[in-house]
Amino acid sequence: MSKIKYTTDGRKVVIIGDLNQTDKIVQEIFVTENGDEIPQGERFVERNLLDAPAQSWKEKKLKELEERYDKESAEWDRNIRRMVDEKKRTYDALSARVKWLREVAKEPRDEQFKKVINLLADFLSDSEKWVLIKNYSDWELVRFNEDGINEVLERHDRGYNYSTLSFDSMRLLSLYGSSNGDVTFRISDYHDGSGSDKKVFFFKSKEDALFFLQSEFDKKEKYEYYDIENAKIHNLKLDEVKLLAYKENKKNGILEQITKQNKVLEDLHSNLEQI
Repeated sequence: MSKIKYTTDGRKVVIIGDLNQTDKIVQEIFVTENGDEIPQGERFVERNLLDAPAQSWKEKKLKELEERYDKESAEWDRNIRRMVDEKKRTYDALSARVKWLREVAKEPRDEQFKKVINLLADFLSDSEKWVLIKNYSDWELVRFNEDGINEVLERHDRGYNYSTLSFDSMRLLSLYGSSNGDVTFRISDYHDGSGSDKKVFFFKSKEDALFFLQSEFDKKEKYEYYDIENAKIHNLKLDEVKLLAYKENKKNGILEQITKQNKVLEDLHSNLEQI
């Protein structure tokens, strides 16, 4: 079998034979249009032959520069994408603020701002106050006093190992303005504003709070399991048609689970009989 070698100037050759103990007779290998490698051309004598193609300092440096370019190019692409994302978030945030200000300018909503101011004034007074924290499934209603405030604002953060409690901070209310000009109070899960936030409503009496809850409850198109629990906790009136649809849906779900479990039992008995 012919032996393949490489010259110091990078040519691929095949050894034809020995000229003497140090020199070899070789022939250069060329590549056809079909990709086949064949010896072709005049034979010549070569003394310094290599097992692998030699790489010049220039080629090595170019390769290093190409690798560096690819690495830095990818890093710059990531930085550019991050800057574009940050710019878009900043633009969206400013657009939302401008939209809100335009809505307020178009319709000042004096009543809403008066309500906020009166609410702050109520906090400074000793009048009775009730707080409703409303999220997707839970509605928590407490009286805002020395007992209730512990449940609303002074919720603690857990330590790093989730076994210790930290009382060195307090969650604060935030006043949000939406793009339609509305203003709402929200409270975050943690004192630093992280986590999800929940809407907070304030009322001068428990009766006002329950009236609001009932009106919100009546807007629901259908009941979920947590709606039934909230109705029990706050003594809310249930719609008979929606309640019947909820019970029927729950019943069908249970029956479906029973059918699936029966199928599992049948398969287990079948496997048991085959042992």
